[in-house]
Amino acid sequence: MSAPLTSEQVNYLVWRYLQESGFEKSTFSFQDDCRAQHLEGKFKNWVKPGALINIIQKGLQYLALEASIYENGTTIGTTKVFSYFGPLNNQEEPTAAPPSADVPMEDAAGDVEMSNPPPQPQQLQEEPNGVSIEVEAQKAELLREPPQTNGTVTPVKRSHDLATTMAPEVNGIHSQRPKRAKTAAAVGDDAMMIDGIGLPDTTSEEVRATIGSSIGVQADEYIQLDHESTGVYHLSPSDSAVRNCKFSPADKNSLAIAESLETCHMFNLGDDLFTPNRNIKDVVLFQQMDEEMSTIAWSDNGEHLATASWDGLINIWDEKGRLRQSLKMHRAPILSLKFHPTKHHLLLSVDGHSKVNVWDATTGKLKKQCELSSENSASDKNTPHDADWVDENTIVAVGDNGAVEKFDLSLPVENGPHLNSVVRFEGHDAHKHVSSVVWSGGHDVFATGGEDGKIMLWKPSQFKPVGVLEGHQDEISFLQLSLGSTSQDSLLASSSADGSVRIWNIESRICLHVLNMQSPVNALSFTPDGKYLAAGAQNLVVMVWLTETGQLVGMYDAKPGEDVSSSTMEDLSWDKEGGRLAVAVGDQKCAIIDWKTLLNDAATKNSR
Repeated sequence: MSAPLTSEQVNYLVWRYLQESGFEKSTFSFQDDCRAQHLEGKFKNWVKPGALINIIQKGLQYLALEASIYENGTTIGTTKVFSYFGPLNNQEEPTAAPPSADVPMEDAAGDVEMSNPPPQPQQLQEEPNGVSIEVEAQKAELLREPPQTNGTVTPVKRSHDLATTMAPEVNGIHSQRPKRAKTAAAVGDDAMMIDGIGLPDTTSEEVRATIGSSIGVQADEYIQLDHESTGVYHLSPSDSAVRNCKFSPADKNSLAIAESLETCHMFNLGDDLFTPNRNIKDVVLFQQMDEEMSTIAWSDNGEHLATASWDGLINIWDEKGRLRQSLKMHRAPILSLKFHPTKHHLLLSVDGHSKVNVWDATTGKLKKQCELSSENSASDKNTPHDADWVDENTIVAVGDNGAVEKFDLSLPVENGPHLNSVVRFEGHDAHKHVSSVVWSGGHDVFATGGEDGKIMLWKPSQFKPVGVLEGHQDEISFLQLSLGSTSQDSLLASSSADGSVRIWNIESRICLHVLNMQSPVNALSFTPDGKYLAAGAQNLVVMVWLTETGQLVGMYDAKPGEDVSSSTMEDLSWDKEGGRLAVAVGDQKCAIIDWKTLLNDAATKNSR
């Protein structure tokens, strides 16, 4: 006999699920309401990773057994698979939700009513011992342990056929993962870009869906690495989990790493990480005792590093690791920090409650405080999720209820720094949140993406989107921009919980490549020249793609063959030359991949 679950226990299970799945913003919001993080000491040693999913799976097994037995104890002779959510055939109309156990219940497979009389024993094929072969097969299937995923997520099925071949030896390392080769070049409607304002029809153009190459052009080899491979260096001064990693935009050797506790480290890596007498300088930056780091950001000139924590404190450090300012107006975890691309002293900060603040990082002065508009009442705050600069006097913030709003920082303020939005852009689903916004520099367009799975392109002077990029089948998790010299050369990368990454041309609104990761994607990073795109997934695999062709050229597995349900892919960052890639995984040291050296070694080997 089991004890009933308490609301405290349920809260902890949900909080652990959100945390293990990498849903940072949802975790912040949930623990702010129920304080579930304070139950960690009470339940941590008893609750295993993936506990909530395991409990649900066991409950579904019980419902399957319940649905397969008549009230008189005999077994229903149906071969259909039990599904709590109705028929498995997507073409069938959904039926009413399964009733409770004490109500006569229709079999969830679709066509057997519990009130029907059981089949006569002589109608069933029996073995000599009198036991129905069909009944035994059903029991074996119902009692079979369900397949386990990565703790929380079911792998995404591909929309195209793949044939498996063994990956070759690259750079002296044998691949542990199978290499995929395409056997069909069919492209479905979900791979197309649909323009929201009737630009030239692109339905006749081939949109390439790739796993390492464009359709019809399979890569012969790629660099395959894990945490023990040559060319991978691990960097962390303590056993604390790494949360963020950011190379300085101005110095290829300067790397900031934020740990899960209260410290951030600023490293000077030197030119060669792998020399026996390497000299790596480490400057320890203390944020605040007992408060976990939430995010960090460099100014584009490399003169300022901003660090933020869960209590809302922001510290500004110079390039030598000296504390210059402490910014203390936020009262909630900081979700996003962004310096202005040219006015390097201006900093945007977004918290998980209601505020978007604009700061002068050199003086520590709060210049403006922005809040998204609320459709109900002033007390019902609309939570922001991200913000970005449009120019020195304009920002765009996104958040709940489809919010995309523009703020004019040049407007005079009579009563303090508070600002209301001057434009609310309309286009995203009003019942879903918008999680990302990115400005395309001097190309007069910005992009937003969110829970509705759409990416919208806007001009600051227009209320409606000038383009809608469709194709992702789930929530947009990240947007990353690679600025070219002209808008024709600029690329937009989008990642999604559907396990794919898409590369778009901003000018033509065409999807150039669909890159399949087979796991929800948590992080993206372009090299400064836009030649390579790195993507990190929830299964702790990082793939590096050549943006021109969509070819897979490198793969790093942080935990090959290990359980990854308790870890998260936190951050990716290229250095200013695109020679090194930093990878932050939640329960490991920061991995530095010497990408440039690995490429040179592979090229030398192939030329022999």
